[in-house]
Amino acid sequence: MTTTPSHCDSPEGAESSRPTVLVLGTAEWNAQIATNQHYVVRELARDFDTYFVESLGLRRVRLDAKDLTRIAGRVRRSVLGIQSTTAYRPVPERAKVISPLVVPIHHGPTRLPNRLLLERAVAEWRRSPRPRILWSFTPVTYDLERYADFTLYHCVDILQAFPGIDASAIATGEKKLAERAQLAIATSQNVEEHLTGVGFPQILTLPNVADVDVFTAASRPAAQRRPAAIFAGNLSPHKLNVDLLRALATAVQGSGELLLAGPVAAGGGGFDSELAELERLGARYLGVLTAEQLAEVAGTCTVGLIPYALNEYTAGVSPLKSYEYLAAGLEVVSTAIPDVIQAGKGTQFIHVAESIDGFVAKVLDRVGPVSDATIDARMDYAQGFSWKSRGELLRGIAAKTRSPRGADAEGPCDPGTIGQPRG
Repeated sequence: MTTTPSHCDSPEGAESSRPTVLVLGTAEWNAQIATNQHYVVRELARDFDTYFVESLGLRRVRLDAKDLTRIAGRVRRSVLGIQSTTAYRPVPERAKVISPLVVPIHHGPTRLPNRLLLERAVAEWRRSPRPRILWSFTPVTYDLERYADFTLYHCVDILQAFPGIDASAIATGEKKLAERAQLAIATSQNVEEHLTGVGFPQILTLPNVADVDVFTAASRPAAQRRPAAIFAGNLSPHKLNVDLLRALATAVQGSGELLLAGPVAAGGGGFDSELAELERLGARYLGVLTAEQLAEVAGTCTVGLIPYALNEYTAGVSPLKSYEYLAAGLEVVSTAIPDVIQAGKGTQFIHVAESIDGFVAKVLDRVGPVSDATIDARMDYAQGFSWKSRGELLRGIAAKTRSPRGADAEGPCDPGTIGQPRG
């Protein structure tokens, strides 16, 4: 990185050039399952003042109990300052969660009031005298990048492929960000190809990693393992291959257990009836678990499952659960998700099946007894895919943004080359 001998090199300049980060999320901070955005905030907040803006509501609102509860919760947090009594994760010391009140419609007459409401909600970041980074997981930014010294689009999924999402708002936002963002991060090869097609000039591909230390700490020796296969994640018919799960629940009877954990999609297109059927077939639902609770359960199993349906949305998914499972000492069996296929090329512990019968056969072959040496080898492999090293990389990207607005006549600090061109 090119450096400029100026105010940037003085202790005072170094402190004043430390950026302030605004993260635009696609979920609530207290969402039941931690995703990439929660870990990114945690890692950035180790070094930088970081603001996390909760979801602006990209999915069409349903008038069901779940969505009405979410809306009521947002009003309580935003207007009354009342936080949920159920905390799935702590807020880092240097982070602040912002719960903006916006209309979850992002075109036409709602755009101006939404822009004003959002700008007001992030006023503290907008007025920061330090360099300002916009680190967005959503392309619907209401032009907040015009207040940023550096804009980064962190694309985890092909959002417009998910049912109920405002695909028009996503497409419009991505087109604008392709012209304005200095860097895009893609979490899978398919997401990278999507961003390339949109026109992002600089893309860094970083497949998802996991909080492996939490799972390794809870791993149990072979003598304390049971023949059980577990899936942990959102239980949704759009994401999961229900026919596969039915076949597996039936086939594993008598030789092991099928365990399911995570939030159950409700309302239209929900998973309630499918889950009830799987339970009748012998599967056991564990409810929604914290990461620590999930690690405790996974550490007693033998196989971790990624039983995803194959569709446009899952084609862009990079399941961090692959490495959570491995860190817990499990073998991984997955459907043919492109990113899992790629991950499996580097290890003998990730197996991909092309059919339902093949998936079931692979699980039955691996759900039985396992040796301590194999468990240790899986955990050792997972250490290469940890948020510890990924956090260092992301903080390094943020640290290179050193051009405060209104710099003196010596000129701004040279931020150097941030990220790497797609290759």
